Amino acid sequence: MRKSLLILFLFCGLLPVANSQDIQRFSERQIIGTARYVGMGGAMTAIGGDASAVQDNPAGLGLYRRSEVMLTLSETIDRTTQKESGDIYQRARFAIPQVSAIWAWGHPSKQRGMIYNNFMFSIQRLANYNRDLLVKGAGMGMVETICEKTNGLAEDYLVDKPWDDPEVGWLSILGYEGYLIDPIADDQWTPAVDFTEGTLSISETGSADQYTIAWAGNISNQWYVGLTLNIPTITYSKQISLQETNRVNSAELKSMYYASGVGVSGAIGFIYRPLQYLRIGASFQTPTIMQLSVQTEGDMYSSIAGQKYEVLTPSSGSVDMEMVAPLRTSFSVAGQIGNVGLIALQYDYAHSAEMEDMHTLRFGAEVQAYRGIFLNAGYVYESPFLKEELAIGLDYNSIRTDIDYRYTPQSQYASCGIGYRSDVIVAQVAYQYRWQTLHQYASEMQLNPIDVLTYTHRIVATLAWRF
Repeated sequence: MRKSLLILFLFCGLLPVANSQDIQRFSERQIIGTARYVGMGGAMTAIGGDASAVQDNPAGLGLYRRSEVMLTLSETIDRTTQKESGDIYQRARFAIPQVSAIWAWGHPSKQRGMIYNNFMFSIQRLANYNRDLLVKGAGMGMVETICEKTNGLAEDYLVDKPWDDPEVGWLSILGYEGYLIDPIADDQWTPAVDFTEGTLSISETGSADQYTIAWAGNISNQWYVGLTLNIPTITYSKQISLQETNRVNSAELKSMYYASGVGVSGAIGFIYRPLQYLRIGASFQTPTIMQLSVQTEGDMYSSIAGQKYEVLTPSSGSVDMEMVAPLRTSFSVAGQIGNVGLIALQYDYAHSAEMEDMHTLRFGAEVQAYRGIFLNAGYVYESPFLKEELAIGLDYNSIRTDIDYRYTPQSQYASCGIGYRSDVIVAQVAYQYRWQTLHQYASEMQLNPIDVLTYTHRIVATLAWRF
């Protein structure tokens, strides 16, 4: 039954498709990496010399003069707070966000031509999806959304649970069989019950990681060029419970959404040193083509006028969909302040045909406090990646039942760190604080979003051996 259902979906076009929420989520790139990279807010496109900086600009690999193996550990605490109620959810997670090996081959005595040919293999975390969220309010709009998805369908289409009908979405079947919607004239539908209170609970887990093979060359200690081949992977799980009640009736929609995938992208970059204390860096990263395997399920439990109903969707197997993540460009200028420190400014631009253009500003600074001991700090501002109206919507005939949506107006990071660097050992620690205000919608027809404050505390430690 499962296989035949999936084959039917494949040929009838009733497939889970990457909507704007999927593209935003799976395109996200957080400031994660080595302690130095995190401490400087990732503003290292023109600085280089760091394994995580290669993710933004592969030319940074060309600044290495010694081979290196590096390991980074992190502890992350995510907090979400509903602005009005003050309800708090918190989750802590240990991770290994970065592992790399770098081989530096060259002729240090050379002054002209190709001085170094360097190679790197790394595993880099791009984003964490771990988050718990609980919001409460009136007018969640679950039943109204189901009506909207059902308008235009005659009641005959919904008889006998037509899960395999490409013209019928699963939300419509759940609402009809749960006695939440009633037909009216001209194939229109209206809520059969008026709920006054609601609770939305969301639990998300997963991550985006990237395997990178990189090459970079050092030309006359003035030009640095680099190339990367990237293979990103995604694992993601979301479980939703949307409950709505009044004094007599209640309904709960439980939705499960699972995704895993792999993709491919490439990048090219350069760093130019026109003066001894000035560096200019730029990079171009191709759009990432990803193949995702998706599972979706949804269940409805309702109690209407004392009668209980339970409607379960068929267990979903895997179906494939393709997603194209945006192309990215980075531009940066860094200035060295004698032998004391450096300062860097960076601008990142991400473009996708389906999304808003995203603009990111990064600032980083580093000073040498004592022989071999460095202090750094950073700040990051990220603009929204989609319009608020694009944050809402599933296809009317979708088999997906996860009707929650969120809009992130902006994200900000602040960070600091301390490190020790010698010719043999690198040891660094950094702290990062990220804050966001999310506009959370429980459904498409919810009139007003619920503001949710999210905070992330991350401690990062990096240890490297150079040889």
